[in-house]
Amino acid sequence: MGGVLDNLPLQQIIDPFVEQCGGELVGRLISGPNLPSNADYLFSRHGVVAELKALEGDEFAEVIGRKFSALLTKWYREGRFIAFGTVGIDTNKLAPDLREELFDALAEPLQTRLVVAANKQIKSTKKLLNLPGAKGLLWVASDGNEDLQPDLLWYLLTRILRKKKSNGQPAYSGINGLAYFNPRMPARIPQAPEPTLFWFSGPRDQSDSQFKAFLSELYDRWFPYIASVAKISIRLVDGTPEQTRFMGVAERRYRIQMDV
Repeated sequence: MGGVLDNLPLQQIIDPFVEQCGGELVGRLISGPNLPSNADYLFSRHGVVAELKALEGDEFAEVIGRKFSALLTKWYREGRFIAFGTVGIDTNKLAPDLREELFDALAEPLQTRLVVAANKQIKSTKKLLNLPGAKGLLWVASDGNEDLQPDLLWYLLTRILRKKKSNGQPAYSGINGLAYFNPRMPARIPQAPEPTLFWFSGPRDQSDSQFKAFLSELYDRWFPYIASVAKISIRLVDGTPEQTRFMGVAERRYRIQMDV
């Protein structure tokens, strides 16, 4: 967004916010040799352990581009899809089986680097702090990443978190909800002419009113906090992931339309 936040490490922006909300830094609560990788924050009042994952720079560009190209090559060889040169895919025009393959391929690096890792960290932290009943939040920040637009990232993450085990139980059971935001990377939505900060969140179990209340409290506190720290004015405007685009980010050759 420009200004005082630009040169700060992300943790220096988020840590004070967490403490303002009554949360604690897990690193200050545990000590000892050979500790397993742990989550970042504990919100004791809400019984929530949160792991913050930041998407910074073009960390997914190569792997996603490679997977996209390999998939198109596979489809071409199988006679299932014909295209030449740079390709932008409208998922509405793909056969259902191709669409599922595409989303699975794009989701795989996110599943491995974000969801699987956060699930392990949250579970190990619950064990370290002796909080077996605590719930887990996967908290994702787009902070310089230009590979995944908000609509695509939100769709893929929620798709991953809808997965179930063979017994019907939710996969990645340490994660009970997801929050996704852009702490300082400008975005735009049709309803607002000025640069936009967004926050999208929700529990995996829509009947979990306590977790919904926790997410609502974070949402309500985030924008006044960031306005104060960044010394900017913020007005709240309703929007959806599908409407939100990062500013100044060129569409890449593996772009896809998310109207599914």
